[in-house]
Amino acid sequence: MKSKFFLIAMLVVLLAAALPCSGLALSNGSPGLSDYTYQNADAQSAKTYQIKFGLEHQLGDNDKWDVYSAPALDAVRGANGKAYLHTGDDVYSAGWSGAWLMVRYQKVGGGFRVGWTPRTEMLGGRVEATRNVNFAYWTVELNRSCAITDDPLYESEALAYASAGEKLTYLGYYRYNNGREYAYVQGLLDGHPVAGFIPFEAIAW
Repeated sequence: MKSKFFLIAMLVVLLAAALPCSGLALSNGSPGLSDYTYQNADAQSAKTYQIKFGLEHQLGDNDKWDVYSAPALDAVRGANGKAYLHTGDDVYSAGWSGAWLMVRYQKVGGGFRVGWTPRTEMLGGRVEATRNVNFAYWTVELNRSCAITDDPLYESEALAYASAGEKLTYLGYYRYNNGREYAYVQGLLDGHPVAGFIPFEAIAW
């Protein structure tokens, strides 16, 4: 009887080792505040870290995926902490950071939201994106106060507010359909990661 239980236990261990570990690094992939200090950053070189989205196909019928502002489970979430996307709607992705996918989708009532969804939300392996996002990780200083938003189309929702002189991590550059220029940044709000868009010119280049 003991040998039978031993064989079952060994089988469980072997099966666990064979399973993919895509869901193990959910707190990783989150750009840390002040990872690199870039004292002589200029606007032109900053724009080379451009964020681009491509349409995903056949994500699902009508599943709901939780969305976070930054790739971390303790990150600030939009929609009063309830942000999610419907896989049946048009969803665009920019790429992966660790076990997280950077997504853009339209919100009810207009505008859109940019955020992150963990790989554990995804069933059936239907995500087409294979590339990793290319971020700068520069420490930059703000020349004026501004809101951090996850909606760079209408700026309809502020996730947090940053003050002039505050230092944030610059991640990338975003311009939607030749509209306003934004910097994609990350910082901490009450100890929680928050990532979003601020006016590009709000950084003291």
